[in-house]
Amino acid sequence: MNACKISDPIRHLADWIESARAGGERDAHAATLATVDPCLSRPSVRTVYVQLDDDALVFFVNARAGKGVQLRWHPHAALCFFWRGLQQQVNVEGVVEVLEDAAAQRLWSQRSRESTLVACSSDQHAVFGDLDAFDARLKQARDRYSFERIPQPDNWIGYRLLPTRLEFWSTGWHRARPRYLFERAPDGGWQQAIQEP
Repeated sequence: MNACKISDPIRHLADWIESARAGGERDAHAATLATVDPCLSRPSVRTVYVQLDDDALVFFVNARAGKGVQLRWHPHAALCFFWRGLQQQVNVEGVVEVLEDAAAQRLWSQRSRESTLVACSSDQHAVFGDLDAFDARLKQARDRYSFERIPQPDNWIGYRLLPTRLEFWSTGWHRARPRYLFERAPDGGWQQAIQEP
């Protein structure tokens, strides 16, 4: 990776995601989302599907479940993309804000049909879920929306992560290669640093 040619790290991230998709990586848009549990003051992670929208990273979570509650109380998060076949990863940190309704609906409509069916059928805030009940809700949703667009459920909220820090790792863990770090500058641009492996 030639650091001097990277003027826009968000665009560079988009290029890496596209390379991962073209290279056959399953779920190239998937990333691990890390948030802070305000009640317990400890980290919490899970994988989400991420979409890029201009200079932000967008994802959906259930407002009544853990991630939605955690982001409401502490609107800072980190994402980690990892593509095993390419031996690359990108870490992104930033401030999170709720998407406007129009943007959320536009991005919701771009999600796969299966993911929207699962989202409208899930009851993630239940501590002990009933899988039979979930399967029944999923079948009901398939029947109800057999030929229609699945509407965005009220409890599924779109969030926009505005990056303040991106770190690109390449060539795997066994090779000594530098990491490329980009941090948001006071003027809104990017400051770049090269770190040791």
